[in-house]
Parts: sequence; C-alpha cells; structure tokens
Amino acid sequence: MSNLQAASSALTVARATDADWDEIFATDARAFLMTNPLSSAEQADMRGKVDDADVVLVRDPDGLAGRPLVGVSMFYRMAMTLPGGAAHPAAGLSWVSVAATHRRRGILRTMITELFDQWEAEDQVFAILTASEATIYERFGFGPTCFAQDVTVDLGAAKMRHRADRAHSPVNYATGDEVARHIPELHARWTATRPGALARPQSWWDPILADRPSQRPAHSSGMHYLLHPDGYAAYRINQSTQPTRGDVAEVVAVTDEAHTDLWRVLVGLDLMPTVTASIPVDDPLAVSLTNHRAVSVTGVRDTMWLRILDVPRALGSRHYAADLDAVLEVTDEFRGRGGIFDVSIRDGNAVVAPSSATPTVRMDISVLGSIFLGGTPVRRFAAAERVWTDSVDTLAALDRAFGTDRAPFAGTFF
Repeated sequence: MSNLQAASSALTVARATDADWDEIFATDARAFLMTNPLSSAEQADMRGKVDDADVVLVRDPDGLAGRPLVGVSMFYRMAMTLPGGAAHPAAGLSWVSVAATHRRRGILRTMITELFDQWEAEDQVFAILTASEATIYERFGFGPTCFAQDVTVDLGAAKMRHRADRAHSPVNYATGDEVARHIPELHARWTATRPGALARPQSWWDPILADRPSQRPAHSSGMHYLLHPDGYAAYRINQSTQPTRGDVAEVVAVTDEAHTDLWRVLVGLDLMPTVTASIPVDDPLAVSLTNHRAVSVTGVRDTMWLRILDVPRALGSRHYAADLDAVLEVTDEFRGRGGIFDVSIRDGNAVVAPSSATPTVRMDISVLGSIFLGGTPVRRFAAAERVWTDSVDTLAALDRAFGTDRAPFAGTFF
C-alpha cells in the first residue's frame, strides 16, 4: 500500500488487487446509477481491459464498515487517431467516482494527481476521457475535443437520393460468424480516416460482440448488423416507446459510397416511423436525402475530452493543414507542463522547441486539448477571449494550421 495520504485526512491511496474487485464493482454500480450489479461475465470483460496497477483506490481507515472504499479511478491503455491518420497511445481515464459520504475532502484531486504522476513517469503524451459532467475536468487541463450530434430520422420523409450507377445494393445482413470475422477489421480501417477515433483491441470487441442481454437497453432487441465491403452498421429495435423505433448504434463507413449504401438500408426499414442515431457533427446524412428536414438534430454533446501531457511531443505528432510560424505560450496551472515554444510548421509537419522569445499566441492547456484534433476552430476560442494572438494574421494562420477536413469523432464510449 502507498504511504500517500489524501489531503487533510488519514485516507489511504493504493493500487487495486484481485481482492478489491467485488468492492470496486459495487462502488461503480452505486456511483453510476446501475440498477443491477454486473454479471460474472461482465466483470470478466472488465477485468480483461484493465491492469490492477492502473487502478487507484482511496479508502477510509476510520469508516464504520472497516476501511470502506470511498474513491475509485483508473485508465485504459488506448490508441487514438491523430490528424493525418497516425495512431498514438492515449491513457483513457475512466470509472472516476467519489463516495457521496466523502465529498470535498480532496479525494478526486488526489486520485487524478496519482494517475498524472504515473502517466508522466511513463512519458505518456495524451490523456482522454468521456465526462459524465461538464464542469469537473477543465481544472485538470482537459478540454472537450470530440462532439456528436444526436438525430432522429423520420423514415416516412427520408429517402436517399438516387444513384444511377448502383443497380444492386452491396449491403447484406451479417451472420454471427461474418460479424466476428469482418467487423473488427472494418472498424480498424475506419479509425485511420477520422481524427479522434479510438481503436478497439480484441479485449474490447469480445464484450461488444457478445451483446449480452444485461447490456441491452430495456425493451430492446439484440444487435442487427448490416455488412458492406467498406463498412457496417449496427442497430436495435426499441419497443420501450410506442410506436416502435430503431436505434442505430453505429454506422462505420470507410468510404462515402459505404455511408450512402448503409444509410439507404437504414432509412428503408419497415414498420417503424423513426430511427435514432449519434453521428459526427459533419455527417453528410441530411444532404444525402431528398428531404433534409427528415433529419432532426435533438442534441449536440461532447463525447471525448483531451489533455496534453507533453506539449512539444503532442504538437510534433500530428499533421497540419497549413504552414505556421508562431511563438506559443501554454499555461498549465495544475501540472506546470506548459511553457513557451517556437512552433514552425512546414508541409504538414511541426518542429517545436523551447523558446525565450515574446509569445505571439497564448492559451491554456485545456484550450490546446480542445483545438488539437480540429474539432473547435481556434477563432471560436479567440472570440471567447480564451486565445490571444498578436495579430489577426497570426490567428488566421493558426486556425488554418489546426483545421482538419473531417470533424473528430471518437466512436467508442469508455
């Protein structure tokens, strides 16, 4: 057990062991409002995706239950696609919770600090998360970087535009064997096309493809898969509302043709008036239809946050859309990992070095995380007075350099 002490208390910090997991699962179920505990199969799925040494636990030695678990946090070892198509390791922060009995005692900051110490010791460059609340993680330098729009499609009004060159649909329903054989490979091809996309190793695919009844939404069918040579779609039939609707879990299309072909089948589903989906904010679905009003956007939400752990290495890892010369100042109140850097971008590649020059650009490290994948234009943060530049020309050059031709989309919840 670590000798670290949580702030202003005798709370103890340690890494997980096999003996801790029953309590970890119970704590997580309570924190995230699960109505039923995880089954043994689901617990095995979880244990297959994370190492004990990557799980931080906080206990209260003075608790009535005898050292009860009052804080949990952990991270997955993931891979994220950067602008330009390269995949890079990322620490996926998850399962973060503090017991309602122990709020405002520094437990969250203690756990996050413990993990940051580990990530920095391992020379990690990126940390990512999906946030249950929007106001928690900016103080630790995370910024929202991937977004999705939730849509409802009126199938009575939705009709794909005619393609004279496509006489026969290349889309078919997939058998279980075909799903297992083809869909992970198609997903891997897709991740290279979309910044922010997260890879799924086999330990992630096994529970996804198992489609356990306990993991299905209430009154929903098992997953139906549509298979295309360059993509796939997955949907459920949801009878929790009347009339029945279809819930599209994902549409993964490596090519524009695959996107069109898969959605043509989805908007042609019978005996239900609507389907719902969560799609990238730049998805072409609406303009693929003869009536764009058939697609109603019911919400836009952040789906992944990004924290830069090493500014020079992060800036040097991605491809850029335009040349840039700037002196960038990044502030980092939580970890002091910012600084002033000369940034020279030529032909899509950045050379970054510490600098003593006067900055021409200033921003907080959370803003750098938000703009890094191209999801939010730099000019939007400048308009909010969260990015300062020495001139409108510098701002325009910065905006062009960080822009991407596709909006970032994670595609995997964690």
